[in-house]
Amino acid sequence: MNSSDLWWQALSDGPVLLALFDADGRLRLANAAFRAAWALAPQAQPSRDEMHQAARAAGLGPVGDTGERRRGAVPGYEEVWRDGRRYWWVEQPTQDGGCACTGLDISGLRGGRAPFGQLLDAQAGKELLQSLLSDSRAWPLCVATTAAGADPQALLARIRGEDGCARLEDGRLLLMLPSTAPAQAAALVERLGGLALTEARWGESATELLLRA
Repeated sequence: MNSSDLWWQALSDGPVLLALFDADGRLRLANAAFRAAWALAPQAQPSRDEMHQAARAAGLGPVGDTGERRRGAVPGYEEVWRDGRRYWWVEQPTQDGGCACTGLDISGLRGGRAPFGQLLDAQAGKELLQSLLSDSRAWPLCVATTAAGADPQALLARIRGEDGCARLEDGRLLLMLPSTAPAQAAALVERLGGLALTEARWGESATELLLRA
């Protein structure tokens, strides 16, 4: 397989993540979507271990080790990522002992429904936020944050049933407001008192949004 193959040309610029690894587990070919997900430079050819180490340092990549699943007999598996994304991967062996890898972002397939009245931990909050960002039904979308150490019970008692709430790693509370325009969100935040409001941008990840919040 090479970059002139028809299937590669048809999918290289699309949302499907495509990559080819050699028999030693080193990346030989990857499309833009794959490189963007793993934060890889255009010409980088890291090994799988190097790729995972760099992603972990950047707050990306899967939660936990999926090496055993990759080495198993089942070619397809789901991964939860540190930035809240969920990917479905299919890996098939190549004739030279390498592996062809195809991935799809399935973050939006779960509907993005927040568990009412529950405070989520940081990872579950990222997963919910990424699900909302990937679901067009949740737009317009805004988030609001409190100061570190805020009381979650007071906030949970006053939010709407469709809103989500999570405790971030830095101690702040994150309030997710799906299907809420900025003006409506501002009114809600004013009623709740003292929260910093941020409007989501289409196409950004949960990690990118949280960096602005």
